[in-house]
Amino acid sequence: MRILCLGDSLTFGSGVPRKESWTFLAQERLGVRLVNRGIPGDTTGGMLARFQPEVEKVKPNLVSLMGGFNDIFFGGGDGPARANIAAMVHQSAARSLPVVVATPVPLDVATAPAEWAVAVDFFAAQEIGRDYAEWLRRFCQAFQVPLVDFWGLFEEPEQRRLGAGLYVDGLHPNGRGHALMADRYCREVAKLIQA
Repeated sequence: MRILCLGDSLTFGSGVPRKESWTFLAQERLGVRLVNRGIPGDTTGGMLARFQPEVEKVKPNLVSLMGGFNDIFFGGGDGPARANIAAMVHQSAARSLPVVVATPVPLDVATAPAEWAVAVDFFAAQEIGRDYAEWLRRFCQAFQVPLVDFWGLFEEPEQRRLGAGLYVDGLHPNGRGHALMADRYCREVAKLIQA
């Protein structure tokens, strides 16, 4: 079985060795091949542009989608991310290709890169990101799409206490954060593999 993982730096695993990324850990635990097509800095528009060629090349049994924060960082809103995720979900349905959607993780604003603050309002991005994660939950429920709620995971009390201890730089999870993500991903995706 092959799972195509389309996304940005959170899927790519920026900031951690490849063998500590959630995609690698999930592949090992699930016993399936996860084809990591995360590109740091990519937007959901880039993901949408890559969607059909990657599906044709990889021929996956399942597509995993996670993106949107770069749209928010550089576009100031989540409208394009909503439209692009919806388009990829519907294109998957048209191909009878199962899909799972994951929310991004929240930011740790206090430790986000200060040099980025000249271009990105992290406080505003965090609020828009929270609304976007909530929209993804509603969208997935409405269209009966499996959801991996990484945002909700990082906001659970135990993880909130760890705070910056889950991040490399306030934006990207560290090894501990990726291990938590792998656990959550495996829990949700194992249901689809067994079905």
